Amino acid sequence: MNEIYILGVGPGDPDFITIYGKNILNDADCVAGFNSAINVVEKYIKGQKIIIDYKNEREMLKFISEEARKGIKCVIVCYGDPNFSDIQFIQKIKSFYNNIKIIPGISSIQIALSKSEIPFEESVFITFHKSGSLEYEKEELLKYVREGNRNVILLPRPWDFMPKEIAEYLILNGISGDIETIIYENLTLKDEKTYNMYLRDLRIMDKKFSDLTILIIKRKN
Repeated sequence: MNEIYILGVGPGDPDFITIYGKNILNDADCVAGFNSAINVVEKYIKGQKIIIDYKNEREMLKFISEEARKGIKCVIVCYGDPNFSDIQFIQKIKSFYNNIKIIPGISSIQIALSKSEIPFEESVFITFHKSGSLEYEKEELLKYVREGNRNVILLPRPWDFMPKEIAEYLILNGISGDIETIIYENLTLKDEKTYNMYLRDLRIMDKKFSDLTILIIKRKN
């Protein structure tokens, strides 16, 4: 019974795909993933291409698991690194097929930290890339921002908890608006943008950020 590879394809620029990842894609009989991830690696796909979306997700994962049981080499591609914010997706895959192998990729978080010259050991990472309640993650966010001795690296939730909502939540819960933030949008892509501002200014910023957004709340000096 073959492993299903879960491959991180990097932050968007195909140049960030690892050589190991390219080799796996070249050898795969079928490559599946959401359209945004498939677009990054399309030129490396030689086998069957399967587009997953939220409507057909369970159907496609079932199909891929059946193919793997036949000995077909299957790869499921994820944006960035699967270990950073894809735990729910990985759990869905494992509900159909437990024999998986996760291949890490370059995460946009790593790109953001490099650009900011912020070391990971002086930071904490919180992802809101999940369905369901965010209460635990929000409590963790408040805790670390109040302590102020680490940078907080956040992946916002695209549909209801983006940088503006995060800033409002923090300020309404007693956090000073004078804290510095950095927002990165569409890292490594042609329309990449960076915003440096205080939390109070982010709260009133009239901008709709893309789904590919990272928020850094800087620690107190």
